[in-house]
Amino acid sequence: MTGASDSTHLRLPRTVRVAALLFVFLGVAFGASVPFVLAHLDRYGELPMMFGFRSMGGPFEQFGPRAFSALGWTFVGICAADVVAGLGLWRGRRWGARVGLATSPLALALGGGFALPLVLVGVPIRVALVVAGRRSLG
Repeated sequence: MTGASDSTHLRLPRTVRVAALLFVFLGVAFGASVPFVLAHLDRYGELPMMFGFRSMGGPFEQFGPRAFSALGWTFVGICAADVVAGLGLWRGRRWGARVGLATSPLALALGGGFALPLVLVGVPIRVALVVAGRRSLG
């Protein structure tokens, strides 16, 4: 690693750092938990209860278990890409912003279909933060 990339790493604005943390947090949180929800659906034929609500019980539920599972695994893949984007952003890489901005509309749509309020709030915030700090990326 060169000294130039180290200095870029140190002078990233807070907007990029917070965006990177949001990408990683949301990606890990949902990427790690959705497989358990899908396994419960597969085993018991219903979504698990969480805090008095059906976990991921949104509009996608009406599509049936097979389509729901396919959309769920798609969401897991998007979450994995979000983690990679967040790590790239944390290192000040422009490709991290590109990957993150490309996955965000998909994450937002899937978050709406699964009725995930944390995704519906977090995704627009992280996009705004990336756009605000994009000039600092190398």
